[in-house]
Amino acid sequence: MFINIHTHTQIYDAKLELVNADLISSDRTNYYSYGLHPWYLKEDTTDQQLRTLAMRATEKRCLAIGECGLDKVCDTDLKLQERVFMEQIKLANDLRKPLIIHCVKAFNEVLNCLNFSDNTVPVIFHGFNNNDNIARLLTEQGYYFSFGKALMGFESNAARAIVSVGRKKFFLETDTADVSIKYVYRKASELLGIDEEILKQQIVSNFETVFNHKL
Repeated sequence: MFINIHTHTQIYDAKLELVNADLISSDRTNYYSYGLHPWYLKEDTTDQQLRTLAMRATEKRCLAIGECGLDKVCDTDLKLQERVFMEQIKLANDLRKPLIIHCVKAFNEVLNCLNFSDNTVPVIFHGFNNNDNIARLLTEQGYYFSFGKALMGFESNAARAIVSVGRKKFFLETDTADVSIKYVYRKASELLGIDEEILKQQIVSNFETVFNHKL
């Protein structure tokens, strides 16, 4: 069983694909997450978007809130990003659903928001490809990781991190990459030096633990 924890299109090459769904679309995939991405926030529309999110996020097939988070590289005002992110943390905790985090050069700020909000739901940093110090910090906080196409890179941060974080603390994804989740699994099993079937079983176990959803 292949599980793709974060993708933007359902391509049916995994048993379960958690699609980052569009709030205003009527299309529904089997399972999905909803979130307000920091790239697309506008001061005059976020309150309405948050109300829509709060309504849609209660849907049974919505398994997580996200992707959401902070991005210091994009043009969106950081204060606006933080306000909207904090609202989404609160919503995730109210609904008892995990958070899928987008974070670019803002790990301290993301951790501050989570701590200030007294977050108690599982947190997954998607598309992780950062240095050992950040991986160690997030591991110490008990957070989860999701690795994708960056694993294919020669001696990438992601390739080093997947070995160090522990098998119970990560997932695999494709995000927007034009690659099958099956190749991500294959690369991950090579890096970990374990049989692919063992990796599949571990990620199913991780998924059932984090999402409280039996497969």
